[in-house]
Amino acid sequence: MAAGGAPLLVVVVVFSMLITSSLGGPRPLCSECETQCRTNCTAMVETSCRGYCTSGGGPRSSCRKYVFEDCNVKGTCCSSNGTCTCDCNTVAERGCMSVSDGTLQCDPCKRSIYDQCGSTCRNDCNNNCKKKGCRHD
Repeated sequence: MAAGGAPLLVVVVVFSMLITSSLGGPRPLCSECETQCRTNCTAMVETSCRGYCTSGGGPRSSCRKYVFEDCNVKGTCCSSNGTCTCDCNTVAERGCMSVSDGTLQCDPCKRSIYDQCGSTCRNDCNNNCKKKGCRHD
């Protein structure tokens, strides 16, 4: 999911926390809000940004594979007498340098979702938590 879908995901997580507490579910201790939100938001970041943050796939990898295979099949680097003037790995790397692999969007995606999720979660948790020693839920 792109970072643009993050607000909806944050709303769903926060809404589910509110529903749980309003239905009589155990409210967290206020001292647990930071840890709970860090855990929830880290999981959300991993799920939401997975497509941007995994290496080894994507358009650049596909491009390199195609160009490498094409180079070998056509004999781009070697003449018919066996003299080679280049390396197909280098040809593939250079030929696909301008193709984005998506990993440049990994850190911005993580930061955006974690910032949105963290502030919303902490605010909601702090507004719905119970103080240590209080008997009400």
